[in-house]
Amino acid sequence: MFRVGDLRDGMVCAPVRVAVVAEPGLLRTAVVAVLAATPDFEVVGETEPAGSVPALLAACRPELLLVDLDAVDDPAVVTGPDADGCAVVVLTARRTARVLRRALGARVRGVVATDVPPEELVELLRAVTRGQRMIDPLTALAALDAAVNPLSEREREVAAAAAEGLRTGEIAKLLHLAPGTVRNHVSSLLRKTGARNRWEAVERARDACWI
Repeated sequence: MFRVGDLRDGMVCAPVRVAVVAEPGLLRTAVVAVLAATPDFEVVGETEPAGSVPALLAACRPELLLVDLDAVDDPAVVTGPDADGCAVVVLTARRTARVLRRALGARVRGVVATDVPPEELVELLRAVTRGQRMIDPLTALAALDAAVNPLSEREREVAAAAAEGLRTGEIAKLLHLAPGTVRNHVSSLLRKTGARNRWEAVERARDACWI
């Protein structure tokens, strides 16, 4: 069980030690600046996603690790054994069910969109330090909106085949359908996802965890 900060009479007695894993640039600079301006947090280390996260954890011993999820292929990389004793919060620019599933599957303690106001970020992090698991409200709502899958079983099969790069004729052969029937299912996919083409429809269906 991770320990974050010492609470006494509801007050943090010492700043929570925070490390940030993100690409150099505006996001990392802004996050570090927000935390530096908050007395109950202390930034003790920074690194790029391609850098040595285990080395950062060993050297800085953070209690809270902020990770840019959009720059990390596998969130489990930062939530494995090396992160034991450290609460992991991921930052993402994408409010989708797929992102949320990736994050929660990696046992993170918080999911925060990169466009939340600084004061909301701070409050969410404070809640995590109190042992809560936090998701910013708009990200949670976006995931809930996608929870009901509007695609039929056949539409999911067509979308999954299209995701593998198969063309209409190949999908028809694979699923034992007429090419015209496949085109009808693709048209339905476009309508239900609001996409302009089949590739965009597949991506949106993936983001919503519909396929």
